[in-house]
Amino acid sequence: MKKLLLSALLLAGSACLPVAAAGAHGPQAIGPKTRDPVCGMYAARYPNWMSEIVLKDGNIVAFDSPLHLFRYRRDPGKYGAGRAASDIDAIYFSDYLERRWVEAQKAYFVAGSRVRSPMNAEDLPAFGSRTTAERFAREQGGRVLSFDQISPQVLQ
Repeated sequence: MKKLLLSALLLAGSACLPVAAAGAHGPQAIGPKTRDPVCGMYAARYPNWMSEIVLKDGNIVAFDSPLHLFRYRRDPGKYGAGRAASDIDAIYFSDYLERRWVEAQKAYFVAGSRVRSPMNAEDLPAFGSRTTAERFAREQGGRVLSFDQISPQVLQ
């Protein structure tokens, strides 16, 4: 009975958040030769910034920064022929300080901080807790946003 109830709750939750929730596939290791489709850089070289989309077929699309993942997510076909948002099963971000995977809906981001991305540009360092993100924002500047608060204006 507990398994049935848990399955029903998980199914209901995933129906509400099909693009951002952890899906059937957990986070995958990013290989050393895996390139970010937005900029062409090797994503695994930047463990504080890595992020990934796990596709329904189990393959991953890896990024060297959260900003690139959000840009890709807006228009996957621009970066890979035949790709669509409906192909996405799950999204994960590396916690900037702890270097552990965080599910998209549980992540917090700091927009406008002094910290620069691998591309030496403003980015969105990700964190697994609001408290950690707020402390980072106090130290490095910026404002804390949840996954759902990342708007097209933030991505400019």
